[in-house]
Amino acid sequence: MTEIVLAHLSDPHLSHDKLYLPPAALLNKRALSQLSWRRKRRFLHVGAMLDRVVADLRATAPDVVALTGDLTNLGLPVECRQAADWLRHAMPAQTVAIPGNHDMLVRERWPDSLGLWAPWMAPTPDDFPFVRRVGPLALIGVNSARPMPWFSAAGRVGLPQADRLAAILHDTGRQGLCRVVLIHHPPVAGIVPRRKALLDRALFADAIARAGAELVLHGHSHVSGLSSLPGPLAPVPVLGVASASMRSERPARAAAWQQIRISTTERGFHIEVRRRIFRPDRPVLALAPMIFTSYRTPSPI
Repeated sequence: MTEIVLAHLSDPHLSHDKLYLPPAALLNKRALSQLSWRRKRRFLHVGAMLDRVVADLRATAPDVVALTGDLTNLGLPVECRQAADWLRHAMPAQTVAIPGNHDMLVRERWPDSLGLWAPWMAPTPDDFPFVRRVGPLALIGVNSARPMPWFSAAGRVGLPQADRLAAILHDTGRQGLCRVVLIHHPPVAGIVPRRKALLDRALFADAIARAGAELVLHGHSHVSGLSSLPGPLAPVPVLGVASASMRSERPARAAAWQQIRISTTERGFHIEVRRRIFRPDRPVLALAPMIFTSYRTPSPI
């Protein structure tokens, strides 16, 4: 395969209003998230917006979909089961997912919660980062979601995972693959406040700086945008995307997905990103493409 079409979406926040929530399961940090959902967020994360995004995405028949976290709102096992059904029936078969902070608000038994997403994700917490290869593309899933104290939506990667990430990037780079890293929390400073930030982003940035990558995709901020991280030879583009279910008139915050067309060249990869934005009662807003060029030059780890 000399060309791959990758679709990126994030933060669908599937509604749990029709699910039974055991009262005892809310006697923790989830109580705050449930209050926020009932008072505000359920009016912002709208199923009709998500349906429009998914229908548009499916119509383009991408080779693979990258979903960068927050499928749920409270991380309850019943929500994880609902999300698994949604992944199975609503999303293309070739979908790769990672968890977000809402998916791990508090500790749950992995087999009863995120373990249900094993067909689309790493089978156990110890298997991050994981790699899914599609032709010349290597999707590398990182887990930045950790149970955090009350009032914190921050994340961590941890030194062991960061070291494994650097090794995976080095190995896939030597194979000449296009390395796209998936992480929920933005790995660049200033995109979100500290209480929502990747607290050890220096570890992640160091892995990228040492071993390189072609692209980093994230969610969490609910804002579509472009930033970068230093790479061994050139800056590495970092792309965020708004929540796929967000009802907003503001283009940067409105529900969106990104079509990423990756073509192999004699020296590396040509990457073309087209963002598609969905506002209430308006036609799709298709932005001009962003173009990136990457060269296959393995770097020392």
